[in-house]
Amino acid sequence: MDYVIATDSTCDIPKQMLRSMQVYSRDMTYFVNDVAYGKDEANQLEFHQFYNAMRAGARTGTSMINEQTAREFLTELTSMGKNVLYLSFASVLSGTYDNFKRIADELNAENANKVHVVDSKCASGGEGLFVTLVAQKRDSGATFDEVCEYAEKIRDNVIHYFVVEDLKYLARGGRLSKGSAFFGNMLNIKPVLHVDEQGRLIPIKKVIGRKKSLCMLVEKMEERYNKDSDIVYITHGDCYEDAKFVADAVTAKFGVHPQILPLSYVIGSHSGPGTVALFFTGDSRAEK
Repeated sequence: MDYVIATDSTCDIPKQMLRSMQVYSRDMTYFVNDVAYGKDEANQLEFHQFYNAMRAGARTGTSMINEQTAREFLTELTSMGKNVLYLSFASVLSGTYDNFKRIADELNAENANKVHVVDSKCASGGEGLFVTLVAQKRDSGATFDEVCEYAEKIRDNVIHYFVVEDLKYLARGGRLSKGSAFFGNMLNIKPVLHVDEQGRLIPIKKVIGRKKSLCMLVEKMEERYNKDSDIVYITHGDCYEDAKFVADAVTAKFGVHPQILPLSYVIGSHSGPGTVALFFTGDSRAEK
């Protein structure tokens, strides 16, 4: 092909899996007690270590990919003599998209090879599913222009649903008031959240109890799943058995076999340990 596909680590697809898909990626930085990680593959915490640190009260945070890193990455890719399609983390959740778009515009004015940056308006395994669908389109023989057009079109068909174990992490990120988080935890209230058409994480329903919240993920899939793709992803914040419970329920109901993936440190920094999220294709993200 005369082009390559690239993305960032918030797609929550492991590096080895991305390599097998022939998709390049750049890591975002995350912080644990003000120590930076994620600048390269060797500079990472172990999965359980990260989430156990959060459980123990560690301060966590994240940093977008800055312009310098974006320029280095895109320059590296265009130096291969190919066009580049960059699929970015949702712009409403990070400034990463704006930085890549700005650098792409500069490179496009200077070079023959072109860089097209798409705001996925997705997060976590939703971004991962989006990347997977676009890579499949490439593998079908689509040209650079065709795959760019497809990416702009398909992103609204990627459906996201999340549940969390502890509301304090949403409160810490400003997505819930501290008072609501306190009383919600006390009453065992578990909100079900989705990512809307702009990429915003929106609470849509409140249920009582962990198991009911996990079952609600499957109920929402029953409402929205259009069966255009049998690829279904589930991400989890160090709660594999809960993710498997959802995966088994999806298999029993729809006959598809979800792939369970670790929730990345960048996303997990804001949703916390115990997060379970389900991603699949639907006709639209708009809630009915």
